[in-house]
Amino acid sequence: MGLNISVCDECGEVLAPPRFKCPECRNEMKVFEASGMGIVVTHTTVHVVPEGFDPPIMVGLVKLDAGGQVLARADFELETGMRVNVEELEDGTHRIDLVE
Repeated sequence: MGLNISVCDECGEVLAPPRFKCPECRNEMKVFEASGMGIVVTHTTVHVVPEGFDPPIMVGLVKLDAGGQVLARADFELETGMRVNVEELEDGTHRIDLVE
């Protein structure tokens, strides 16, 4: 499954996950599938997790090459500046995969 993002034709705002209305100019946004490639901007480790998850959970904010940023979890230790790929899962969450 790819990564869906939205782009505003009016002001150029790019958002992930996608939205139907632009928060900047309130015009409709177009949704399309894009590459999930990007760079980890910041990250943290969550030790107190919601029911159904096993701690710890690594979470990273990824600046996408296509524009916008997305918050996602990883199954490995993250580093700022790391090149990664973000994938949207069937349940609507996002997972970070390492690019080798």
